[in-house]
Amino acid sequence: MKQIVPAVQQLKRRSLSQPGGETTMSPALIALRDDRVIAVVQAPRLAAVTSCAHTLAIGLAPQMLVLAAQVNLPGRDASDDLPAQEQGEAIAYTLFSSDKEASLAVQRYRVRDGQVSFGPPERGRPDDRTLMDELARAMAQAPLDPAKVARKEDQPIETDVQPSAPTFIPQGEGRIAIDAGTVKAAYGTVRGIGGTALFLAADGAHATKMLAAGLPQECLLS
Repeated sequence: MKQIVPAVQQLKRRSLSQPGGETTMSPALIALRDDRVIAVVQAPRLAAVTSCAHTLAIGLAPQMLVLAAQVNLPGRDASDDLPAQEQGEAIAYTLFSSDKEASLAVQRYRVRDGQVSFGPPERGRPDDRTLMDELARAMAQAPLDPAKVARKEDQPIETDVQPSAPTFIPQGEGRIAIDAGTVKAAYGTVRGIGGTALFLAADGAHATKMLAAGLPQECLLS
C-alpha cells in the first residue's frame, strides 16, 4: 500500500481538473512488481478496466494487482456486527497478491476549495466479492516466460514445411518485449472509451528500450 496509495492520490487530484467540470476519478488497475508500481490502466468504465486484469497478470507477472475506485460510503448506525459509519466519499482499494492474499482498504477524502485531503487507509469488509474474485482468477494464471521469447525472424510462417527451432532472445530483452506488448494490448482495450494505459519505466535507459520494443509513446512514463 505504501507504493499504491501515493499513485492513486495523484490520480484523484488530477480528476479535480478534468474538462467539463467532472471530478469523479475513473477506476484504475495498478500492477506492482519488485515493490514498484510498473503499470496503470484507467478508464471511465469499471468493467473495461477490470477486463485488463488477466492481460496484466499474464504479461507483467505482478506481485500484486490493485483496483482503485471512487465510492460513496453510506451512513449507518452501529450494530452488533459493524461499527457506525459516517456518510462520505472514499477510495476503495481491492487487492490480490501473487501469494493469493486478498484484502480491501478504504481511504476517505474531503475536497475543499478545489483541494483534496486524504485520511489514512483503513481495512474494509467487502459486501460484494465480485472484483476480488476477478482479480483472483487473473492472478491464478501462469505468466508468460520471458526466457522463451523468440526473435521475430524465427517465427514460423504458413509456408514452412518444417520450421527450424526458434532462437530465444536474452531473458532481460524478453521481459521488456512482454512488458511492452502487454501495456500496448491493455491500451488497445480502453483507448476507445477515453481510457489510458501507462508503463512506469525505471530510468531513461529502460524507457528507451520499452519504446524500441513497441510501447506507444503515449503509454510511457519515465
